[in-house]
Formats: sequence, structure tokens, C-alpha cells
Amino acid sequence: MELKKAEEQILVKEGYDAMLYLLEEYWKLSGSDNLTDILGGGSYFADGRPADPVFWEYWLEAIEKVKKEGPPPPQVLER
Repeated sequence: MELKKAEEQILVKEGYDAMLYLLEEYWKLSGSDNLTDILGGGSYFADGRPADPVFWEYWLEAIEKVKKEGPPPPQVLER
């Protein structure tokens, strides 16, 4: 798998929103809320390739979703 050089940058807020989309999608697909699973998927090999190419694709999809749909809808959180 060859990683393309980034052709554009995203804002910090867009990155945060993409992370939320990514984590939600990962949870839906895997059912895992184990942080070790999530971090393992997002790790890199020594040569810079993502350890899990599918996880990388999820990330790219999450960025596209932010660009097309904007941030995730707000959730009502109880304290």
C-alpha cells in the first residue's frame, strides 16, 4: 500500500470531527470499545505504512464525511 502525499489540509476542528466519525464507525463495525483494539488499528509499521490498511481507509472516509456533511450532530449528555 502506497500512501499518497496529502494534497490538502484539514482544520483542527475537522480533524476532531473526523476522529469522532471514525470511532463511531469502528465501534459499529467491530462492536469493540477496547482502546487497545482502536490504537492497534491506528498504528504504523516502521516504514510508515499503516498497520491496518482498512483502518486507514476508515480515516479517509471520515475526513470525506466531515467535508460533505459537516460535524456529527450534537448529543445530549447527562452529567
